[in-house]
Amino acid sequence: MGLFGWILYFILGIILFFSIRFLDIHYKIEKNEKFIFSIIIWLVFCGVCFHFAIPYTSDIFLVFVFLMIIDIMYCSYFLDRDFFDSGDKNILYYVLLVLTGFFLNQEFINKVSQVFLTGEELRGVLWFLILLFLYRFGRSKDIFSSTSTLEKQIMSPENVLIQYTKFRYRYKCTFKTKELSSLMYSIMIYENQKRSRLFRIYDYFMFRLTGSSRKLGIMQVESNHFITDLESIDIVYQKLEKEYSNSTSRGNKRIDSIIKNYYEECFDTVKYLFDIIQKF
Repeated sequence: MGLFGWILYFILGIILFFSIRFLDIHYKIEKNEKFIFSIIIWLVFCGVCFHFAIPYTSDIFLVFVFLMIIDIMYCSYFLDRDFFDSGDKNILYYVLLVLTGFFLNQEFINKVSQVFLTGEELRGVLWFLILLFLYRFGRSKDIFSSTSTLEKQIMSPENVLIQYTKFRYRYKCTFKTKELSSLMYSIMIYENQKRSRLFRIYDYFMFRLTGSSRKLGIMQVESNHFITDLESIDIVYQKLEKEYSNSTSRGNKRIDSIIKNYYEECFDTVKYLFDIIQKF
């Protein structure tokens, strides 16, 4: 390997040490994160050596040995701390790091002609990152789930009343009392925000295709036979009207009790919608 190789490994060890120190000072990284970043930076060193045809990659895992020596000196002379304290597990950490480096050196670095990605490989990585971004975007916007946007951003009273008017005109339902009417339309608005009409069309299609039980209609009623929006409204209304008639509470407590029984996890949202519609 020669003297230049040892000097190169030592210099790379210094660069690696200060790189990890920088990350630790600014981002307070954990030990496992230090481990991963050490490997990543080391791979960059290997890639640079291949790119500039520096013939000292056969034992480049020794950079981690120099990293350990530098860390020992730093702890002893600058931090006045015992590097070998069993509580810190520094020895175990560096043993694993050196062994991992040795394995990668033998099974990867010494068997390839370059470390950095080729154009074809970069294209695959680029599309992977694009798909990952689209997936994360979809998750953040709840495109792939039925989670209600109301739980993240409450609708304005104006929008609630617009939705209320739209559903009254579309379904033309008649309910026993104003309270029950306000509650039913509150649930319609809530369920429509959770599962829009477009997704309900998809649900109908999948039901026809598979025939398996699933939630259908604007009220999202679990059913093993086909039901329309109006039928789902009637099913929920029959259930709530029975609870309403049998309830011993009066006024707001009666409605609160029904909402808690039917929508316990999203009580605040449904009650918010109910209060707006009830005042209209």
